[in-house]
Amino acid sequence: MQAVPGRLDVLKWPIVGGFLCLFALLAILLARKPVVAIAGGPSEGVAISAAKPSKKPAGPSAASPTARGRDLAEVDREVGTSLDALKDTLFRLELRRQAGTISEEEYNQERARAEKVLRDLVRG
Repeated sequence: MQAVPGRLDVLKWPIVGGFLCLFALLAILLARKPVVAIAGGPSEGVAISAAKPSKKPAGPSAASPTARGRDLAEVDREVGTSLDALKDTLFRLELRRQAGTISEEEYNQERARAEKVLRDLVRG
């Protein structure tokens, strides 16, 4: 007597292959670092006070090329930090607006303040 093939014998390997592809895709997605967005938090004054780069007087140490390179690197680092802080401030502000936890007047004031800090950073 011959064995009758089951209904899924034809589809067994495509199903196994599909599950393997699905598991591989999930492993890749889990291996990536997720970005966590936190709504709310301190958005007033934190980025604005951090956005003001400190100005150092040009002294005799600024004449050497290595000192100038360090000063430029420090300024670049400060500007990068300031821009990141400004970006975070704007993101939180938009989240608060969409969530309805900030009035339109407060939103406009905070947005104007952030735009002023951006203009100051761009001008130098």
